[in-house]
Amino acid sequence: MANAPTPEAATPEGEAAPPKKKRKLGLLLALIGVPVILGGGAAGAYFLVPGVAEKVAGLTAAKHEEPAAPTAPRPVFVDLAEMSVTLPNGGQSRQLRIRISLELMKTTAELPPADLLTPRVYDALLTYLRTLSDNDIDNAMAIDRIRGDLFRRLNLLLGADVVRDVLVTSLVVA
Repeated sequence: MANAPTPEAATPEGEAAPPKKKRKLGLLLALIGVPVILGGGAAGAYFLVPGVAEKVAGLTAAKHEEPAAPTAPRPVFVDLAEMSVTLPNGGQSRQLRIRISLELMKTTAELPPADLLTPRVYDALLTYLRTLSDNDIDNAMAIDRIRGDLFRRLNLLLGADVVRDVLVTSLVVA
């Protein structure tokens, strides 16, 4: 055992061995200590500074929100040409001129084009308008009743899922 080299014998006389444990300890403290200090500062700001908690909650809530619902498709309108009808009026002739726009449902995949739709629609609408009397038109609720009846006839003619609304854009009785 006398021949076993000692650590002091392996190094030259003037140099000391570098302290490896001290360097590892400092690196370990830096790697652990810096995040702990920063985390403590952030937690302190979260709890002690007014408004920080709300801002953090707003930022995290924005990430977890569900995607917005798709916007409703824009309605499709078909403007029908102005229709003129002579009303039955017991001897006096009165003219009814009406303009109608149809709001079509966008969800139907096979919407007929407007020019194919109009001959059948005109026939149904003119047949109904021809039956109106003066009492039907002079009433305060006349436009609402006409709109409702036109809507019902169009739903029977085209199907319940084609027309969403009937809009009376012009009504003149002379």
